[in-house]
Order: sequence, then structure tokens, then C-alpha cells
Amino acid sequence: MEPSRKVPQKGSGDPVETPVSPQPLQPKPPSPSSIEQSLALAGHGIEAAQMGEHTEAVWAFTVALELNPQEHRFLGNRSYCLEKLGRYEEALADAEAALALRPGWPKGSFRKGKALRGLKRYAEAARTFEELLLQDGAYAEAATQLEACRALLQQCSLPSGVPVSSFLLKAKEPVFLPGWATKSCQDTGDTSATGGSSRTPTRDLERKPAVASGHPTLPPSHPARDCFPLWVGNITSHINEKVLRRAFGRFGEIRSVRLLPGRHCAFINFSGKAEAEEAFRAMQGATVEGSKLLLQLKHPVHATPAPLPRAKGRATPGGLLS
Repeated sequence: MEPSRKVPQKGSGDPVETPVSPQPLQPKPPSPSSIEQSLALAGHGIEAAQMGEHTEAVWAFTVALELNPQEHRFLGNRSYCLEKLGRYEEALADAEAALALRPGWPKGSFRKGKALRGLKRYAEAARTFEELLLQDGAYAEAATQLEACRALLQQCSLPSGVPVSSFLLKAKEPVFLPGWATKSCQDTGDTSATGGSSRTPTRDLERKPAVASGHPTLPPSHPARDCFPLWVGNITSHINEKVLRRAFGRFGEIRSVRLLPGRHCAFINFSGKAEAEEAFRAMQGATVEGSKLLLQLKHPVHATPAPLPRAKGRATPGGLLS
């Protein structure tokens, strides 16, 4: 026995040396059986959330995470349910934990923004949605949330408390989608993380081209009825109609430009669909007069071009995609 590890005689009064603590062990990956159980629990959680039983869903995702703590999509799903229950601090913690496991995950950023909005931290929420739109310009729900947060910020700055548009405050979010093993989810948690089917789920980010859902249809006499509007966010006092026409006119004929300074945005109405799409692709995230622009195509029947194709994920145990 080494002298430094010598055990003192009973009653000698000599101090007992504290053994050197071992290096922390790396967490072991969950076993295949644990993954299978976690997927079954997550499936139960999604079914519960579909029926509005968010407390039951939170329990299911919590147990699933105990079995499979590295699955970021379980955290995103639980964050969704916690937000629906008004438990915004916990929802924010789950969203941030999901992003720590999967940095840059769009749904994690969306969940973070929704939790911050619930906490009335509107400026932080708006920044989160801005960053998300720069990362994924086809995320239509993020554009709606950004507009709502900016409207709420403006309302907070007015002593008279001018009411915010009910459309912005009550914009509906998609619920958990049925057929969770084969369809991707949009706003809510990630149904592809539940497996439970012999078929491989679709990619997490796969979605149909976003459309401007929820907006009232323009009347036949409206001057922009036959145009293809491009919403431009992050408009500052340095950006006027002349600046916008100079920046966007090279893509095609512009019928009209509508500036909304109070909401820090503008609408550029293009004559042609292709011209609007080209402007969207070329100017997303471009800097104009010191401001980084955020863009969304807003025609009711105009599909926003999908993001650039991404490499398909590798299948992992339980049908998950890496």
C-alpha cells in the first residue's frame, strides 16, 4: 500500500486522507430498449397534447427525457406544452436546453421566442425571431410572431395603451399533427422524434412552402390585388420609398411601395411572381442603410421558395434522424 494511502489505526487520531476524485464520466448513450421506451412515451405525449391535455403531455416528455436525455426534440415538445400551460420560465429553460444540444435548431429558436413573448420580454423575443428568419426565411410563423412582438413593444411605449391588432395577438399555431411518424411538424414539437413506425419519418425541417396564412383576402378592387407583395422588415428612419425602389427595382416592375414606419416594415408590390421571388432570394439578410433586412412573400397564393436543399440525415435507432 502506498504511504499516501495508508489507513490510520483505529483511535490513532490521524486524519484520513481524502481519495482523489475520479474524472467525471461521460454520459453513456441510452440503450436501444431505453430509446424504444422513450419514443413510445413521446408518442403518448403528442397524443395527449393533441387532445389539449398538456399536463399529461409534460409528464410523458419528462419521463421520455429521463430515458433519453440527449434527444433535443423531446425538450422542444415539452417546451411547447409548458408554454401552453403558462409556465413560461420552464418553457424557456427547455428551449435553451434543446438549443444547447442542437445549436441552430430552428424549432428550438421558435420555442425560445414564444417563451420570451410569454414572459413579456418582447425585445428579446423579437430579436430571437429576427435571427430565426435570417436563418430560415421560409418560417412563416416566425414572421407573424415578429410582427406581434414589435406591435406589443410599440404598445408598451405608448402611455395611452393603443390596442394591438387582434390578428397579431391571436395568430393561431398549428397543433401537433396527426400521423406523427410520417409528417413533420411546424410550430409545435417535433413529431418526427417519436418514431413508432417502420417507416422513416420525413426530415425535421421538411415542410410545404410557407404561405401567408391567416391574412384576409384582398378585395377585388384593392390596388395590390394582382400584385405579389414582399414584406420587408427592419425598416428604419433612414429607409424611405426611394431607397427601397433603388434596392429592389432591379428585380422587376414595382407597382407600389407601402411604408409602415410605426411597425418598422414595408410592403413592396411586384407586378410579377418571379420578380418577387428573385428579390426574396437575393435580398434576404441584405444590409440597406445599415439595417439587415428580413423578407417574407405575402401573396395569399404565393408560395415562399423553400430553403436550399440540405443533406439528408442519417437514420438512427428508433427511426430518428440525426
